[in-house]
Amino acid sequence: MDNRINSSKTLPQFLKGFDFWVLICAAAASCYGLALVYSATYKNLSEGKLITSDVRSMLVSVAAGLIIAVIVSNIDYEIISKLWPFVAAGCVGLMIFTYFFGVAPPSRPDAKSWLDFKIFYFQPSELLKVGFIISFSYHLDMVRDKINDIKTIIPLLVHISIPIGLVMMTGDAGSALIFLIMFIGMLFFARVNWGYFVAGICAMIVGFVVAWRVGIISGLQRQRIVALFYPEYYKDVMYQQEHGKIALGSGGLFGQGYLHGNMTQSLVGGVPENQNDMVLTVAGEELGFVGAMAVLLLLTIIILRVIRTAMSARDNVGYLMCSGIAVMLFAQVLVNIGMELELLPCIGITLPLFSAGGSSSICIYFALGLYFSIYRYSKAPKETLFYTR
Repeated sequence: MDNRINSSKTLPQFLKGFDFWVLICAAAASCYGLALVYSATYKNLSEGKLITSDVRSMLVSVAAGLIIAVIVSNIDYEIISKLWPFVAAGCVGLMIFTYFFGVAPPSRPDAKSWLDFKIFYFQPSELLKVGFIISFSYHLDMVRDKINDIKTIIPLLVHISIPIGLVMMTGDAGSALIFLIMFIGMLFFARVNWGYFVAGICAMIVGFVVAWRVGIISGLQRQRIVALFYPEYYKDVMYQQEHGKIALGSGGLFGQGYLHGNMTQSLVGGVPENQNDMVLTVAGEELGFVGAMAVLLLLTIIILRVIRTAMSARDNVGYLMCSGIAVMLFAQVLVNIGMELELLPCIGITLPLFSAGGSSSICIYFALGLYFSIYRYSKAPKETLFYTR
């Protein structure tokens, strides 16, 4: 007998079983991010306006994301995982629609990865990441007894090729890299034999060389990679990263003060898109090393808590979902910081919960809602659950 929604639950019972460490850290990260985005954009305020469109969009997306997280947290994740065919079909359909009708913002003319809903822009690849975690976790669970069989590995490769192919079709190479890291990370947590990882790395090297030689990697993408090794010949390409690195290091230990960044760097657009991809440079410039480390500390706590819950999940699907969420967050942090330190090419990856991207914030909170569901249903007694099977 199912007890779908019990409206007689009190608020304390509704919230019981919540991982408040992650909730508080996520909310704190979003508030911190809002402050950084405001600082990065307030010079562009129109007369009579209190906040910029970036801050307003982020504020709305964070509020909506928190509501989504709370709602999803009260739905048994096992039910969500069994809906994976509908989740996958919906995400794929949305990406195909984006391929034909997507638009590119002025800052990313090479990537038609957004849908224009007039009121706001939405990037479907962010939702695809959550859909991939759900579908791939269920796929890995179905084949867990034969995970190291070559006949099992091939369908898994086909599975990851679909989202990577879809995002590449829309020109979003950055998201393709995130999907690849998520795939490798989830295979690691699924305990795939190390030999496959070695073979995979060799295959990626060969594939990269072939793609480079035949021109699949071309144009701006190729320039961004070459510019890392020869920045003196690609000053235009490296402008954002070089100025971002200067801004990041100019704050010293405690920074130049909130809203008092170097006038040649963050506050007057010296670092393009510093409210999005390069938001950590604002923290480093204005709040110094301490401010930048606070950003990383909040994200680290969230990732470690998610991994910890994975180890105590009630079943393999919950374990794999948590692992996928942790890897997704880690991948975005790793790539974003690598971009800002000039260790990786600039490929348009936002810093989770801190950057101004509304699509990213909503979808990350959606993923955290799945995490809260796993935490709740793995640890809370049945009688405390708001939504029980």
